[in-house]
Amino acid sequence: MATKAFEIGERVVLRQKRRWVGARVTQVDRWRRRVITDMGERKIVSARALWYPTESFLMLETRLDRKLSSMRNQGNFIREHLAAYGARLLYERVHSKEDLRRFLQTEGRRSSVRMIHFTGHGHGKAGTISLTFEEVKLAENLDLFKGLKGKVILFSSCEIGNLREVMRTLVRKAQLAGVIAYRTEVNDTYANLADAMIYDRLLLSSDPPRKIVQRVNKALRALDKSDYQSKWRGPVLTCYD
Repeated sequence: MATKAFEIGERVVLRQKRRWVGARVTQVDRWRRRVITDMGERKIVSARALWYPTESFLMLETRLDRKLSSMRNQGNFIREHLAAYGARLLYERVHSKEDLRRFLQTEGRRSSVRMIHFTGHGHGKAGTISLTFEEVKLAENLDLFKGLKGKVILFSSCEIGNLREVMRTLVRKAQLAGVIAYRTEVNDTYANLADAMIYDRLLLSSDPPRKIVQRVNKALRALDKSDYQSKWRGPVLTCYD
């Protein structure tokens, strides 16, 4: 039986301790492949132990206003954007803490899901994210994210990146590959642009989340599409890993 290609730079999955782990090929050596996993582990494995994944992302979006007639839906924009890469977006509306828990603990644990993207209002001083019908204080609800080892979480929410200790604790307890978040207030247009850049670099490179955030911040400054830099010192996006 012929060996599958699995060329340098391609996304793959491999079985590790009874679970599927995402990785990227870094070197080809006849029947073997050197890979780096999403947790940063470097391995040498047989090409026959690798599989091509169906790359997917999970977006959990809440309503940004209390009007149930609101038509705002970032999921449509991101879904069309990802289609160009052959990637899939799993999308759900979340209205309560139990909604959030349910989808994080079911869809979020899928081996094919590389990043979980929450989009909704954030409040740095209060340390909360807003769902349609309730506020969730992150420091008191880190158990919502258990079982997501190796995933990246993107909080597309204002000011959540300022919760340094909470974010570091979340990364450690959930054993995440990283948390990406905004440090300041952002409007929908700016968030759409920045979020799309994050997806691009996740799909096109093997860079860790911190490096991706550095590249996106640099690109945003070069584009000069926002006035946030004038009233906020330092990069708008931050990463904890």
